[in-house]
Amino acid sequence: MRIFVALIMVFLANAAMSERQFPLVDADDLNGRAVSLPDDLPGDPTIVFIAYKRNQQPSINAWVAGLGLQERGGAAWVELPVVGRGAALFRSFVDNGMRSGITSTAMRARTITIYSSQRAFNTQLGIKGRDEIYTALVGRNGQVYALIEGDVTEAKIAQLRAVYP
Repeated sequence: MRIFVALIMVFLANAAMSERQFPLVDADDLNGRAVSLPDDLPGDPTIVFIAYKRNQQPSINAWVAGLGLQERGGAAWVELPVVGRGAALFRSFVDNGMRSGITSTAMRARTITIYSSQRAFNTQLGIKGRDEIYTALVGRNGQVYALIEGDVTEAKIAQLRAVYP
């Protein structure tokens, strides 16, 4: 019965996602490379972890571990800290702070800081707040195949794998 309910939830979530488009965003990764999202996502599709607060990093790390993602090779994935337009004034301070905690150039390339309106970004994705992380599966065409709120669970991993085996 649990599996049946989970499959129905996946079907309903996927139906809602089919119309959702990832926002067009110009940003830089932590290596300083300019990217235009979603066009420059590293894969088609790409797993995108969206976070708003520094203390949400352990939640992303748990997702990465739960999905068995690797620093190099394997499924394409990125982290998007969405810090908002106001933080752009302190961009070098924010980016240097994140760089100091991420020594790997491969991981820096996976971290793309968003300095645009959090409200506009969230509205386009249908995200209601900033208290949870979100895990999305996004195509280079901008289609959002899945958007999952919160910490990793086996059911959420199954939900993501149902759209991206």
